[in-house]
Amino acid sequence: RETNRLNLTLVLSLNNIKYIQSGSFAKIHLGELVLRSSFENLNVMHSSLQGLAGLQVNRLIVGEFTDILKMKAFQNGLLSGLCQVQMQEFVLMCFREFKNDTDTLFDCIGNVSTIRLVDLNLETLSEVPVFSQVKHLEWKKCKFQELPAEKLSLFKELRVLRITKSKDLNIFEQKFGSLTYLEVVDLSENRLSFLTCCSPKFPSSPNLKHLNLSFNSDISLTGDFANLRNLLYLDLQHTKLIHHGTYPVFLLLQKLFYLDIS
Repeated sequence: RETNRLNLTLVLSLNNIKYIQSGSFAKIHLGELVLRSSFENLNVMHSSLQGLAGLQVNRLIVGEFTDILKMKAFQNGLLSGLCQVQMQEFVLMCFREFKNDTDTLFDCIGNVSTIRLVDLNLETLSEVPVFSQVKHLEWKKCKFQELPAEKLSLFKELRVLRITKSKDLNIFEQKFGSLTYLEVVDLSENRLSFLTCCSPKFPSSPNLKHLNLSFNSDISLTGDFANLRNLLYLDLQHTKLIHHGTYPVFLLLQKLFYLDIS
């Protein structure tokens, strides 16, 4: 409490925390707080997160380790205690079971600027809170089979979207809605296979500058980039490109700085 340094990192992982007393972290400022495999069950975790009320932290990391799973399931309302925590970035890691594909995941983190969700067996996207302030959203090693573009489009303030290393993700049929501020989309290292790349997929993202579709299955270059004229970076390496050569798909990309089709 005497330090209150914004760059101080406190790691409490791999302990057996029974309880965090209410007010213990009130008016505390931390750079990072890490709580991985720190609780023996969901009830202890839920009550302990409530004990973080009043904490101000740049990055909060909670969850499990892949090889040490004290808790496998995620339950509705588990993160409700975080409504009283001020944070810039939230990271949730390694939960294997999501009953009913919980719709409470974003309840208390909808106003966090950056959210990273890593190694979660979540098959569908949870309900998105109204007026979400999330600007950077990352899913890594998720269990999506279809890219939930329509629901992702409800994050109206989104600048950066990354969904990577998801081996079940192979369908990209939905179109993204109006994401005026979106600048970076990274969909690399999945197994995506889709037609009409790429303008029809992003009809209302005029500020998109970086698009990474590398290390996927196959993409049909039968569309154009009419809606993506501000694109600077396009990475298609190690992705099979089909139906190319029938239309000058890159013709409108006058600002393109980097192109990789190796």
